[in-house]
Amino acid sequence: MEYLIISDIPTPWREPVFERVHQRLGGAVEVVYFNSNEKRRLWQFQMGSHPKTILRAVTLTTSDTERFLNPGIVPFLLRRRPRAALVFACIKDPSGWLAMGMCRLLGTKVALLDDSWLGRDRGVSRPQRWARQVVYNRFGDAYVGTSRQTLAMLRHYNSRITDEQCFLSHLVADNEYFERRLAGRPLDRHFDVMFSGRIVAVKNPAFFAQVCAGIKARLGRCRVLIIGDGDQTLKARMREIFDQHGVQYEFAGFISHASLPEYYARARLLFLPTSGDCWGVVINEAMIAGTPVITTEWTAAAGELVLHGHNGYVLPLDVEAWTSAASALLSDDATWGAFSDHARRTAREFNYDRAAGGILDAFAYLNAKA
Repeated sequence: MEYLIISDIPTPWREPVFERVHQRLGGAVEVVYFNSNEKRRLWQFQMGSHPKTILRAVTLTTSDTERFLNPGIVPFLLRRRPRAALVFACIKDPSGWLAMGMCRLLGTKVALLDDSWLGRDRGVSRPQRWARQVVYNRFGDAYVGTSRQTLAMLRHYNSRITDEQCFLSHLVADNEYFERRLAGRPLDRHFDVMFSGRIVAVKNPAFFAQVCAGIKARLGRCRVLIIGDGDQTLKARMREIFDQHGVQYEFAGFISHASLPEYYARARLLFLPTSGDCWGVVINEAMIAGTPVITTEWTAAAGELVLHGHNGYVLPLDVEAWTSAASALLSDDATWGAFSDHARRTAREFNYDRAAGGILDAFAYLNAKA
């Protein structure tokens, strides 16, 4: 096999990208995964037709994190001996270290793929920082980031990385599917605000509910849609705040990928009050449905996908600031319409073909250096 992609698990935003890489390389690429899924992931999606192998894994679970150990990656690489490999640089998985080490021993040129950034990693331990330094300095010939912030993080740990070694492959949504499903449909934006994703502490669900209560106090109404599932205690706290302030709400639960476009098109705004996200594909999904987004600086999508004052807002975690911005936007149909149009236009620029292009460019660079 000429090219190999090594990653932890299949995801709905990467499988279509790998499929395009496979097509553009005339089939000369294979994907190998450490596991088929993580227990916390409820998604269901169509896998690509490209060649793929899911290795048998020993799964080690600490807190909410699963770590994969796949001894089979060693004989797998000995059989394939790829010329170039894209390796997901996940320092938590022992298999990632095995894969990177084997590629070095085999003389395989390696492009490291990462999706984190310094803002999200601001609380990592000293051993984790040391591990990043080792990986980024010892195992990479090229570097593929899911955002400009990711590339900045890579250079933070390895100042010798040059511009020509860096490539972008953003996390993206299925734009074509969303637009096809929503084309020609009259959109009933019944809900003012929506939340999408796992209900966990880092997403600040209680803060979300408090902002909705502030909008209700200011505008006299706030209709809220929540899609996704998660911590039952946090959900109960959200309900308590909603009920206390007379906010109308609907917990729709986990929604299949096939039905997502209609749900995003039912709300006028998406809130993502995160304290630390790599990116947040829910932002892509909302924006391609014409739903402006309010989020924080703690996602790499802020400033790259969410453009403050144009298709949404990037705000600190301050209830009054979010309440004021959202209330003003919900009260001004002309401004909301302009934000909605800009959201769609911006989201279209973040697509599967461009994401695949970054990986293809990295492979081309590795070939030139071989």
